Amino acid sequence: MSDKNSPCILQKPDTFLHPLELAVPVLSLGGVLLAMLFSGPESPIDVRYFAAGCIISSFILAYLAWIRPRKDIVALTTPIYSFLFFVAPSDFAVNFVLELLYAVSLTILLIRLKMRFGAATEYGLSREKTLEEPLKTYCETISRQANDISPGSGHYAAVAFARFAQGDYRLAADVADAALAEMGNNSPSPVLATAFSIIREQGLLLEESAESPAEFIEFSSQDSDVLARSLPPANKRNDCYEVSLDNALLFLYAAAWTASLKDRPLLLTGQGFAQKLFAS
Repeated sequence: MSDKNSPCILQKPDTFLHPLELAVPVLSLGGVLLAMLFSGPESPIDVRYFAAGCIISSFILAYLAWIRPRKDIVALTTPIYSFLFFVAPSDFAVNFVLELLYAVSLTILLIRLKMRFGAATEYGLSREKTLEEPLKTYCETISRQANDISPGSGHYAAVAFARFAQGDYRLAADVADAALAEMGNNSPSPVLATAFSIIREQGLLLEESAESPAEFIEFSSQDSDVLARSLPPANKRNDCYEVSLDNALLFLYAAAWTASLKDRPLLLTGQGFAQKLFAS
């Protein structure tokens, strides 16, 4: 299978800002700045105390690495190095030059963590650890009526939904296109194929800021049993266009929740967006 159709193309740097991520450069570089300000011979404060900023930042970085699905061993071990550099006795004196180099290294490791190791599984889950209504009931309905969705298709559905929710419409369309190519013409779930087709079509139109076309892909009345929102009258084309997208996104969410257990942490982070689709 080519790279275009591989789930590997779905990887994208983490763009979500965890509240603790700012603390890494602020504490470490802030400690260096304070060390420089109080480095004069008349200063009553030992500049070595400001190395605490680097030590605390190391533990924060290790925590941010720990809560990701993929573990970065380098970031996880930074507390050990902070202890060796700033706490354990050594033959060299702790100074702000060492602190500066270490603080810059922590910032680089943070950027590397976000670029290569994805989003943390705990992002935004403090109030969304389980599905809430009406999304919970809808996912249960899909799990009973559309249990023929493969884990691979479920993964594509999860990533397509997540990218669309983040406003990455072209990438969502590319994911949907890859999913359709892998499913082929004999998909065991025609509704899922329709949902991917809608995401592909409308994602590209949104990326190009194009107006809704007169003719577009939509669900049929035969699909109504597995759709979250009722289909509008056929003569209300604008409503049909918008509801088709809402139903496609919600079906992808429920399909992914049912078929791809490994993507549930990702789906939980997008639960708020999914809930809004019911009331849009």
